[in-house]
Amino acid sequence: MTDEERIRQVFQDFEDGGLVSKDIDKVLSCIADRVIGIGIGEQGFVRSKSDIQEIFASGLREDDCAAYSLQYARLDILIHDGQFANACGEVIIHRSENGNVTKSKLLQTLIFVKEGGDWKICGLHASAPAITAENMEAYPLKVAENLLQNMRKEIGEKAFMAEQQFQQAVLADTVAFYIVNFSKNCFEQCQVNQTICAYAEPGTPYEAFVREKIPEYVAEEDREKFLSKLSLGSVLDAIERNETEISCEYMLSRPGGSSFWAVTVIRLITDCITGEHKGIMYVKDIDQQKRRELEMKNKAERDDLTGIYNRTAFVHHVERLLSHRTQATGAFFMLDIDRFKEINDTFGHPFGDFVLVSVAEALKEQFQAGGILGRLGGDEFGAFVPEETAQTLAEGRVAVLMEKLLQLQAPQNISIPISCSIGIADAEGARAFAQLYQQADEAMYRSKHSGKGRCTIYTQQQ
Repeated sequence: MTDEERIRQVFQDFEDGGLVSKDIDKVLSCIADRVIGIGIGEQGFVRSKSDIQEIFASGLREDDCAAYSLQYARLDILIHDGQFANACGEVIIHRSENGNVTKSKLLQTLIFVKEGGDWKICGLHASAPAITAENMEAYPLKVAENLLQNMRKEIGEKAFMAEQQFQQAVLADTVAFYIVNFSKNCFEQCQVNQTICAYAEPGTPYEAFVREKIPEYVAEEDREKFLSKLSLGSVLDAIERNETEISCEYMLSRPGGSSFWAVTVIRLITDCITGEHKGIMYVKDIDQQKRRELEMKNKAERDDLTGIYNRTAFVHHVERLLSHRTQATGAFFMLDIDRFKEINDTFGHPFGDFVLVSVAEALKEQFQAGGILGRLGGDEFGAFVPEETAQTLAEGRVAVLMEKLLQLQAPQNISIPISCSIGIADAEGARAFAQLYQQADEAMYRSKHSGKGRCTIYTQQQ
């Protein structure tokens, strides 16, 4: 038998055991040990195999002497990776008693799982029969006339209770909590620490409120990001993409001018009764957590000896600036300390470390404001300076840097001028660090081989 044929057989055995032969053992033989959830008539929705027998028995009509037969209008099966399957089946129940035949129809959706090589049912949802006198009589299990309405109310109530539990869980660690009806663009509930966050009366339009309050509560540099995630249009787009949660981290301003890291999270839900799209929105203080993360990230990006960016972080930040910048200007230069191996071999590694740190400090003094600095490895350093050309850089700050290094005061009365070879490349037109690095490296190579202690600007003719 094929997998589809086996699944079909299990489905039919389950229906026969439950609706025709009323054989609980047959029913249980079709059920997986891992039960997700199985609905049995009006009696309930169970999540364990052991509960099924009692619930099944309570749903039988004790005085029912009619004969039942089943007809399967269709059964659609979809198998996933040979281990899971979904099925949707339409079952018509024929009831015969004293020559009278009545019938009812069910739609069932099932989840099958393979256990020990056999297909078993681990989840099932059955639509109730249409509520008519004929169908009520034809259905072999007890069904209340108001079953459908009761189920709808119960599901809605359970969904509401689940969200209430979620609310209680997050409220313990929040500074603001809102329920928003995005379909109607309004707030429904609000609980806030009003010294930190803004209160919204129920019925307040969501979009207008956010745009009005953002200048007061969100740091200027984070406002565009905040709106791109949490404006009404952005939320509705997320709902359209079937997302269940959106969030945004930003700096939240306190009264008096101070600020702290916060996150706004919106859990997107659909009201089971009205079908409206809503969100449970809460604001959390994540300042300590965020600062720890930033500190760890900063440590991971820094060269242990000099404190400036290591090569990986330097390349990342320059690449990011190149890809996002609107200005065409900018220059990148590489610096290599002349005769550094000789210095290390002659005066020892502690003195070599002193030289490296001194070069890094000189770079910070000249370029840290508005520039990106990094130790690229060994005695090689780099700096990217936006909004400057190679020519102005060479004639200005690079010249000052080289002069300062020559005047460096070494410890232990060691008198040795520290010179360096520098290559500079204009960033105009460059969109990748590798291109700039190659050009500056070629220029630095010419400095090295032209007598050291020089600065060379890359040109296409080199």
